[in-house]
Formats: sequence, C-alpha cells, structure tokens
Amino acid sequence: MGKAVKKEPILSVLDQYRNQFQTVIAAANAFENHDSQGQKLLYVALEQVFAFGEEIRHDMPTFEKFLDDHDKTLNKVTKENPYNALVDLTFSKGSSKSWRSEISNVLRLASATKVTEPLHKWLKDGDGISGRYKEAKDYFARTATQKNQKLRSSRLDMITAELTQSRIVTSPLPGVTLADGFHRSLLFSEGGQTFLVHVRDEDNQKTIDKYLLEVAGNRQPDDHPLAARPLYPLFRAVDLIVGTCKPSNTGKLQLIAIWNEATDNVPVTKLRFLSDANRFTNATVTLAHALPELEGKGQLVLELSDAETFRQLFQHDCQWHMSIDDQAISIVDDAKSQARLTLRPIANYLDVKLRQGAKLGLRTRHFQATCTGMKASASNLEMAAALFDKANRAQPAANPTPKRLQWLSEGATPEVGFANAHIYSGLSYPFLEFTAPTMAIDPQMELSLADIAALWKTASAYGEDLAGYIADSDVADAAFCIDHTFHDGDRFEYISPMVLGVSMARTQVCENFTAEPIPPPTSPTPSSGSKGTSPSNAPASSKGKSHNYPGTLANRRKNTAFPAQPYSSGKIFGAFISSFLPDYPHHRTERKFDFAWQLEWWRRMTDIPVHVVASNWTDREVTEMEELQRVKEQGGRIIREPAQGITLNRNRCLTEFYASDFDWGIVMDDDAAISHGPLYNSGAALFSEIAANSPADYDDIDIFYPIFPGKANSQGPLWKPEPELFERNHVFDPEHDLKGSLFVVRNFRKFGNPTVLLPADFDFHGEDTLFAIEALKQGYSVRRCGNIVLQEFGIGASHFPDRVAGMKIGNTRMAEMYADQGLRMSTRKGSEHLLDRSEMLKRTGRAGDVRIAIAKPR
Repeated sequence: MGKAVKKEPILSVLDQYRNQFQTVIAAANAFENHDSQGQKLLYVALEQVFAFGEEIRHDMPTFEKFLDDHDKTLNKVTKENPYNALVDLTFSKGSSKSWRSEISNVLRLASATKVTEPLHKWLKDGDGISGRYKEAKDYFARTATQKNQKLRSSRLDMITAELTQSRIVTSPLPGVTLADGFHRSLLFSEGGQTFLVHVRDEDNQKTIDKYLLEVAGNRQPDDHPLAARPLYPLFRAVDLIVGTCKPSNTGKLQLIAIWNEATDNVPVTKLRFLSDANRFTNATVTLAHALPELEGKGQLVLELSDAETFRQLFQHDCQWHMSIDDQAISIVDDAKSQARLTLRPIANYLDVKLRQGAKLGLRTRHFQATCTGMKASASNLEMAAALFDKANRAQPAANPTPKRLQWLSEGATPEVGFANAHIYSGLSYPFLEFTAPTMAIDPQMELSLADIAALWKTASAYGEDLAGYIADSDVADAAFCIDHTFHDGDRFEYISPMVLGVSMARTQVCENFTAEPIPPPTSPTPSSGSKGTSPSNAPASSKGKSHNYPGTLANRRKNTAFPAQPYSSGKIFGAFISSFLPDYPHHRTERKFDFAWQLEWWRRMTDIPVHVVASNWTDREVTEMEELQRVKEQGGRIIREPAQGITLNRNRCLTEFYASDFDWGIVMDDDAAISHGPLYNSGAALFSEIAANSPADYDDIDIFYPIFPGKANSQGPLWKPEPELFERNHVFDPEHDLKGSLFVVRNFRKFGNPTVLLPADFDFHGEDTLFAIEALKQGYSVRRCGNIVLQEFGIGASHFPDRVAGMKIGNTRMAEMYADQGLRMSTRKGSEHLLDRSEMLKRTGRAGDVRIAIAKPR
C-alpha cells in the first residue's frame, strides 16, 4: 500500500522566518516582564534565539533580507557571529550593550562547539551566562593559535606522506646505515649523472620539521593533488556533478549546462545538471572566477559522455585548456592523441523537455557532512556489501540488497543507517554532525543509498567538510541538501530527493528548465585560452540531420545480394543482439531504423535464430516493430531489460547464449551484419560452411571476429597475396584487438569449460577489448577470421562521440585491472592510448599462437 504524504500550505521562506521570530520576541518579552523568574525565562528566550539563529545563518540570502527588514546590514562581523544582530533585535534597548555582547558570545560558543544537549541545561551546567562567557573568551582567544598549530601539523603530515610514497632510491646506499625517518642529503650532478654525496643524521626533529615545511612551501594540506593544474576548478565542478548526479537517473538524457552570468556585478561561471527525467538528484556549481572563453556565448551544453571523459582523462599527465574558434568552444588536452570535447549550444536540445533542480522551501536541521565521516561511511558500506554478498552466496535464497538509508533517531540527533538489513546495520555511517539539537525527520522519508554513496565517494576527495540542511518542497522533509562554499570561493549546491518505501518514489525537487537568451558580455576580459585549430570533427547537432528513411531502405535492399533461400546454419549457431535505445528522440528513431534493417538482413540471409536483449524499449515500441516480432518465426526471443549500461546488456546476451544448446554464439550490437558479395570471400555463407564441416576441425578456435574495415582494407587486398589460401580455407589469425560490434564465441559451458563474462562494474569504453582480455586471462584463443568483413549501418548515433579519448580511459582501467597478468599501456609513440598485450600473451600461453587454416567444405 502506498504511503500518503500530507501537503502543507506553501509560504515564502522569509515569511516563515518572520513568523518564527515572533516566537523569539514573545519569549524575550516574557523574560523582561517577569523579574521573579528571570533566569528561567532568560534561558527559554535564549533557546528560542539559538534555534532561530542556527537555522537562518545557513541561508545567507534570506538572512540578509531579514536583517534589511530590521534596518541592519549583513557585514563581516555579523556573518562571523550572527548573534550580534539577533540579540540586539531580540532584547530591548534597556539592557546594557555589554550584557548583550556577553549573550551573543555565549551563543556563538554554543554554535562553534556544536552543543547537542538542550541549551538551558548547557548553560546551567556551565555556571550560567557568566561561566560560559569566560569559556567563550578563552575559546576564541586560542582558536587562532590552535588553527595555526593544526595547519602546521597537517602540512607536515601531507609532505611526509608524499615523500614516503615517492621513493627515488630503490636499493640501500652503500656504506650508509641510518635510523628510520627523514635525513637531509646533498645531490651532486655532473655530465648528466646525479649522485647522493652526503647524508646528515644528527638533526633533531625540529630541524627536520622545518626542512619538511620548506619542502611543502605554501601548499595547504587539503589541496587536491590536481589543484595546481589549469582548469582544475572546471574539473572539480564536472567531477562533483557527474559523480553525485549520474546514478540517480541512469538511462535518461543527462547534460551539464554551462554559462557565464553576473552575480553582484561579478562574472561567474555556472554549471548545472539537467535531465529529461521528472525527479532526480541534481547539483549546481558556481565558479568564483569565470571562464573568459564563455563570455557572451549564452548557455552551452557538455554532454555527460564528454563530461565523463573529461573527469577521467584530467587525472592523467596531460594539460587541458579551453579552445575557441569560429565553429565551437571546446575543452582540449595536449596529448599526442588529442581529446577534444565540444560545448554545444543549448538550442540543440530545446525540443526535449529538460528539467533542473527547483528552489526549495524552509531549510531546517543544518549539519556538517564531514570529510572523515564520509570516507569512513564509504569504507564501512564497501565492507558491509562484501560481507553481505559472501553471506548471500552461502544460503539457498539470497536476501535483497538494501537500496535505502533510514533516519535513525534514538539519540539526541538523527543518524543514518539501516533499520533491518542484516550485516549493513552492524556498521555505522557517521558522516553527519548536526549544528544544534534537532527534531526527528519524518520516518517515511528515506535516502537513496546509491545517491548518498556517490556523494560520499565523490565529495570526500576534496578534503572539506560540507555544510548542509534538510529542506521542504511541497511536503516537509523533502530533500537532503548541500550548500557549501570551498576555500577558493567555488560553491557546490546539491539536492537529493527523499525516497518513499520500497517503491523508491522520489519527492519532487525539480522544475522545468528554460534556456536563457544569449546575454551581453559581463566584462571586457579577453579570452585567455589558446586559439585552437579547427576541430577534428565539426560539432554534431543533437537534433541530427533529416534522413530520407524510405530512400535509404530502398538503396540497402537494392545493394544487398540476398540468396534465394537463407543459408542454413545447421542449428549450431544462435545470434544474440544487444539493443539499447537512447532517450534522445531523434537518436532513438535512427537506432530503430538501423536495427529493423539488421533484423531483416539476418532473417533473409541466414536461418540463424536471433535473440534480442531490448534495453530501454517501451512496450509499444516492441509491439509496433514488425521485424522485431518476426524473430520468433525462426526460434528467437525478445528479452526485456531496463535502461542499463552496455556491459550489463552484453553480459545478459552471453548468459542467455551459455544457457542455450547452441555450439556457437554470434554476439553483436544492433547495427551489425556481414558484408556479402563477390568481393567479400565467404561473407554470410561462412556460418553455413562451418556447419557443413566437422566440429572437431574448429577445436582450436574459441573466439573469432570479422575483419574491421576501419583497421584493414576489406575489399580483397587482405587475401590478395594468397588468394587460393583464403578461397579454399577458413583462415584464423591470432589477432586480439576484438571489435565488439560482432564476434563469435564458443559455448564454453556446453563443453564443460568456464564461461567468459565481462566484469559487471566496468563502465568505460572498450567492453569488447575487455571481453578478449578476460578470455586470454582464462587461456582461450582470440582470432580474426579472414573470410568475413564487418558491416555496420551508419545512420544511428554512436554512444561514443570521442573514440580515442574514451579508448584511453577504458584501456587505462583495463591495464590496472590486469596488471598482475602483464597487461600494460603502450609506450609506442602515437599509440599511448592503446594496450600492450605482449607480456600477458606470454603469461597466458597464447604468445605462440599461429595461423590456422581449415579447408572449406566441397
């Protein structure tokens, strides 16, 4: 049964604070008018002031308007201690200025020390106002000293850790015996050689600390390791948005809008997450220092695939800059295989109903999401997940994996955790510190575990505690929010909707996005970016071109030599197609057009049963596509899946195949076939030819794939030096650069061998390469068949707009995953984005593979 959420009348945030402040004034009047109960009523009034102050101080724009209503300004002193103004407004002018100053400093102390017990008890236990005022003077007098000492210690820890991990001498120094720890040395360089010539071991720890601080320079302990690089603020913004927002609506259109605007007459750059979903986690980052290349350009869009590429590649050794020319503004690196990520006009997306985060209502329950707490929570969650999986494998019926975090309110302040999930509930997730005693949060409002886990992992990398709060929308306690300004002035605003029960229905925290017209320049600042050459590809409009679909289909049929009867596969082959439909309507139409032709090609060319994993298809689309329904005529199936990554869809294809009785599976994308005709050797007849031969002839073949036209000239020259060999034989060469659009794999399960699947957590470009690497790891052979040529239908939009950049990201991840197997990144000039498999082939016993030629049937 669904849970009902009562809607409350909506007041402006300022009006709510005005009404709340009347309660504060009433409490103060009660104190001033009843001398006989002075201390008790004073404590009640101060509790009201403190509760009000701890809420409104975290909403500075509203606080500024509130003060303006009372003829006060939000200056530096008031920002540091808002109780200077609030105490003045609360108590009559009959009270002395020194008394009001004592009160404001006591309340400031309560805020700074994060008092969690009731304020009246805290005051009573501390000898009242006078006792706590003495504490406040001591506390704030030593704060600066403590801060400097803490900074010094943190800088020492930082440089010590870095130097310990950056060893430049791998063997002991001859004749030198030293105690563990740091020692100062001298380097002598001559003729291109450098020598360690002197080591000092007599320095005391103070001298060593001084030396280490000199090495650290002016760097701050919380500096991100990439902070010194150009475009670091842009990287952090993109990383925060993609890392925290992407998991909430996978499968929907996801974009980052980016533009310049003036805030208080100061130019800033804004980045905002947009989607065509109805409700989703969202974020906005404001860069305090505007990117001058965006001046006067209006709102632009960085597509999420490009944003993901940028955040992955930025961590490598290349330097990034903005490039602007007559055609586009791009983010480019200086690698030899250059990555160029184009910012596209927002006008390209106006036919999509985009939405953004909405401005929410009352902010309550302010907190700090601590960096150490987020790291600890992420670590504990990872540990709990591993233990949970292990326990599940040991029992016949698996327990469902938790998807929600509950608010637990047994103590003075709310905490997050799991009320019922075994193992998960045994660990703590201590990332929240509330700034004041607070009421429990509505128990039916829960947190999405995927969203909060993504926040922990992404935000904790930047070393700062994040200010946050719980906000209302059309219902109370609707969202978990962050509103944090980093030390350098950049602002991170994050909103994660609460979820309701097992349905995971989200509260509404979004509104329609309306594109702004191109504004006039906010400053005359010229571009500081390098002028780029023309992009390697002109920016592609997301609307795409208008295609003549009937004409294209007629030409395809005219140019395809279908046999009089489909080639027989002897029932030993099954085809398994992964078909994912993107959310963008025009791309969706293109993909379906190509896919329908692919299905027709396989139906008319062979009798191979075709099974389709249809991901992100609607019921209507499945029903209305005639060719998709016809797969059942030859024994095929339609397998429905929600929107999910290509790795999961590919694994579903492989799992279905391994469970079948086919000897061989043809695994492919939804736009692939085999070039067929006199110029293409066996072409589509290959499967019939293999079926006519003895199965034992192919015992040494595990995985094979066709010639890819982009890597080898396919129309004859490959087999031209030895025409008779290829004419009379099926030729398989040991080539491991598998093209995933189409490959053929043996049914390992059927023949009693381990199956090959993709690691489910791999979410990068190159899942085809990964499949081949995983097969090699298990000792299987991977070969290219020289008798067939891949054909891909070209209208549908690619999922990988920047192939080289995406390839480098994926290959780097694979090199990390299989480093212990000898897999490395290539060091060959111009091939730094490719893999070096040579050592891995030796270790897996496949380095000695040679060409195999199997006679075609006569």
